Amino acid sequence: MKKHLFRVADALPDSFVFVLDEISDGGNVVGVQWHVESEGNQLPFTRGSSIYKLDPSGTGKLSYGFDVPEPTVKSGSASLALLSLVGRLLDEPRKVLPLAGFLFYCWFVFLSTVAPGPNALSLDPATWAEVRDLSLNFWLVMPAIAPSSSPVLHPCLEGLFNFLLAWAALFSGFMVDGKVLRSGQREGEVEEEEKKEGNGFLPYVLGMQLLTNAIYLPYLVVRKKAWNPREEGREEGYTLTKAEAFGESKIPPLVFTAVGVLALVWAGLARGEMYGGDERWGTFFDILRRDRLTFSFVVDLIYFWVFQGWLMGDDWKRRVGGREGGGVWLALCKTVPFWGLAAYLVARPALLPAGGEEEE
Repeated sequence: MKKHLFRVADALPDSFVFVLDEISDGGNVVGVQWHVESEGNQLPFTRGSSIYKLDPSGTGKLSYGFDVPEPTVKSGSASLALLSLVGRLLDEPRKVLPLAGFLFYCWFVFLSTVAPGPNALSLDPATWAEVRDLSLNFWLVMPAIAPSSSPVLHPCLEGLFNFLLAWAALFSGFMVDGKVLRSGQREGEVEEEEKKEGNGFLPYVLGMQLLTNAIYLPYLVVRKKAWNPREEGREEGYTLTKAEAFGESKIPPLVFTAVGVLALVWAGLARGEMYGGDERWGTFFDILRRDRLTFSFVVDLIYFWVFQGWLMGDDWKRRVGGREGGGVWLALCKTVPFWGLAAYLVARPALLPAGGEEEE
């Protein structure tokens, strides 16, 4: 201990002074908060805390010391985010699957040279032009109302793109999965608290229309404990935000399913004067073999299929209580791509009442 303290003293200029800010006296143990000054001015990044113990034999000498200096480079929220991620993985080990899937997806789709076409780092102008044109034909609205002004792309590519977005939109039916309650106080009313409702899934649902699985998979990893009506007080009850009420409605999944069907029909029949018969599919597969964006859409479809049922289990529990139920039907909804998700959202039971079980 003596050697260490002298080494620290020798390493610092004589003008440096340790100033004690706080002292916590615990008898034979003392905690100190300090900072360093030079000629009366506090130096940046020189705060710290120390704990010292006296020799229990009564010699009055220090027998133990522990210093925690302020780091020059602060990780801040990054460390907290990493700690939170590790905690979620320990609480629910199965979250390793979407995390691993997300890391592989980002490498394979955006960075690798394994998939066809130039990767995202190449900043290929043709790819960005393709993204722009597909975005203008979002949900095939522009080709329907202003065909002469809409960009002309391969109909199979347009159909694939819009089918993927329709599938992504179906996940809005799980909006209550992100239901959160935040407590705040009204200004001037110290004792009375107001519950402000929010939704943690809404930003992800919106983002999925842009980056699909690059947004969806992180949500599966970071999502907190699933909200359940049974945990709400019977008298207090619960309310749904507009986004959550939208997710509970039967109309949106029917609309999104219709868009998906329209996208498939468009892929098979649209622009027949340009792509007829076998030429339609032959030219599309040629694009698929050389275009990174088109290839990534197929990868997205596979990922949606694999993780389509991830949220269904918790969603089913908040509707039927502790009973299992579902059986073969629920299994089919989880495994049948697109149509299974659409069928589940249309046919699932309503949410349980607050603190209650399903009425017989």
